Amino acid sequence: MSNYELVSQYTEDAFAKEDRLCQHPACGANIAMGDPCFYVATIEQVRPTPGSASGGSSLHTNSGFAGRGPPDPRVIRQSVNAGQRKLSVNPPRVMPLSQHSAGPDISVPSLWQQSSQSSQPTLRSSTGYTPHHAHYSSERDRWAKLSYAPPPSQTISLEISAVHEGGNRKKGGRGTPFGSICEGKKDIDAQIDAPGLIKIALDTWRYEEFIVRDSHWVDLSGHHAREPYFYSQCVQAGRKGLKSSIFKTKQFALMVVIPESQWREYEEWTERDEATHQAPIAKTATTAVSEASGGVSHGEDYLATGVSLPSKRTHLRTASSLSSTSSSASPPLKKAISADTFRSPNRNDLKEALHSGGIANVDAQSGKFQISSILFNVLTLLQVYDLQNESIQLYWIATCPMSEILENNNYWSFTLHTAESTTGQLTVDTSSANIIGRGGFKTAHPGWLTLASNIPTTGLGSVPHQKVVVKRPFIKVYPPSGPSAGTYKIGRYAMADELSKQYKEANVLYWANSLLDLTYAFINRCVAASSNPPPFEIPRLHFIHAGLALSFLPGQVVIAKPGAKACSMRAAFLLEELIPGGQDTFVKFIHNTDCNPLLDPGENGYNMALFLAFTQHVQYKKMGGLAYISDYQGSTELLTDPQILTHPSVSEGKDLFGDGNVEDVVSQFEKNHVCNYYCEWSGFKLEAYEKEA
Repeated sequence: MSNYELVSQYTEDAFAKEDRLCQHPACGANIAMGDPCFYVATIEQVRPTPGSASGGSSLHTNSGFAGRGPPDPRVIRQSVNAGQRKLSVNPPRVMPLSQHSAGPDISVPSLWQQSSQSSQPTLRSSTGYTPHHAHYSSERDRWAKLSYAPPPSQTISLEISAVHEGGNRKKGGRGTPFGSICEGKKDIDAQIDAPGLIKIALDTWRYEEFIVRDSHWVDLSGHHAREPYFYSQCVQAGRKGLKSSIFKTKQFALMVVIPESQWREYEEWTERDEATHQAPIAKTATTAVSEASGGVSHGEDYLATGVSLPSKRTHLRTASSLSSTSSSASPPLKKAISADTFRSPNRNDLKEALHSGGIANVDAQSGKFQISSILFNVLTLLQVYDLQNESIQLYWIATCPMSEILENNNYWSFTLHTAESTTGQLTVDTSSANIIGRGGFKTAHPGWLTLASNIPTTGLGSVPHQKVVVKRPFIKVYPPSGPSAGTYKIGRYAMADELSKQYKEANVLYWANSLLDLTYAFINRCVAASSNPPPFEIPRLHFIHAGLALSFLPGQVVIAKPGAKACSMRAAFLLEELIPGGQDTFVKFIHNTDCNPLLDPGENGYNMALFLAFTQHVQYKKMGGLAYISDYQGSTELLTDPQILTHPSVSEGKDLFGDGNVEDVVSQFEKNHVCNYYCEWSGFKLEAYEKEA
């Protein structure tokens, strides 16, 4: 060891044994005997500095460094930059670090206790490695093993959806799905336990507010940890006997459940918020309708007249308007009903609206729709295995409340507003082998719809490549031998005639949506106002989401005659959502020539036919005997191809709502309709009709 002895480590307390001066050249302070000080050993052996303390150690540094000044950072940067320019191309400039204290951070605990004015100093944070860097090697090995480790051979997949308790549940269901919240997870370790599944399902959810259940409605939080939850359901007996078993991967469903109490709080908050924003508008609209209604009795009022309408039909583009909200929700709970909230439609206004809306049509011989009367069968499209691709403009068929139809004559019929439409691609399977159906007037083919803009959240066109039903009218082309041969070919109408027929179909569906919406508004009001609930379940149906699609030929035009406007429109399609179950679930409940069920008691769908006959009774009563829906057909949830029947006094000799409008059935409704248990329930207060013998 050198002649210079280290008196004390610089982090320990030291006290001067005698009065002395600090030997640091830049200090020179007087250190009294007993005062705290610290010593630093010299870096190399040199002669003791004259005047230094006994023991041969000096404060901070030796005299060999005392005469040198601090290094110049500017000179260092210049030399480093010059060296880098010789070794690399376009090197980055050397940036100086922030200047810190020249010496180390020293803390002397005894000094804190002696000075009442000083406080415990805060050490500067380290600019180099932190204590976390000590785990770098182990963390690197751990992540390397995870990166190169093969995935577990036994895995499952999960389908995670969100449901809430309460509300309108499907038969056999325990929760009501809401929105489109559904997520899939794959390559999940089959040995995962319940806490692990909860962690996956509640990712981005609040743990304390929601519950995770499986498809059997079992709460996963009550299951034991470290015990595989789904593994036993994936293990099956092998072919060689019970002793051997094999693992078969499966998909399991998990549901994030919102408690009923929390859902009720959300619904109540929504109702309060809507009432706050709509109360002034509703009051104004109710006053206006009250003046127009004249002498209508307040005892039968039920139709809500909600909001004032803009001059433009912007509701056609909203996703909520694509289906009837009143027909898909549960009957409301009993609440205090205000007599001014509901109002029956005025009969004179109804007659005018039905007459004007029923004769509405598209004048294909004027404006931009001027085209020739030739058949478009001669035009050929590029087809691959009977797949026909079409560029279309889609016009949704919305649900407009009856109160809005009567208040604004712009809503009396379905209209084609380009600003409220969207564009897209339609693929049609025209093969005879895959045809869905062929009636006496139109064909139904499978198709796939993809929209390019204004995509709704629900309904027609809400998902890419959505499977739809493509309907189109046809004419029978018989051979020269005549109809007696029993065979015919399918021909298409001229564009002007086809557009007219398809528009009438869309207009009928437009009015049917409104009438069914009116019916459910009446039902909901009566159920809420009754002291006792009905002794039967109210079926919830609605008409399919549909739209009128006009097909165009890009780059090609059709000119009817010299000087006429060019038109590239090729065809008109009626697009409808697909009814689940296909032909196996399709039932015709009521024919348009009768006002009673087409089915016999005991047949599948007879009870639904009774309910639909009851809806005709409601519509006939509330429409003042002027109109109701007929030709009910479809499934127990979705209806399609309706027909609007009107009283002879409405048409005034004109064609209203197409060829299926049998007016005599309406005029004989009270004589032919047979009331059932829906009509006879006291809560509805309907006049009973008895069929004459």
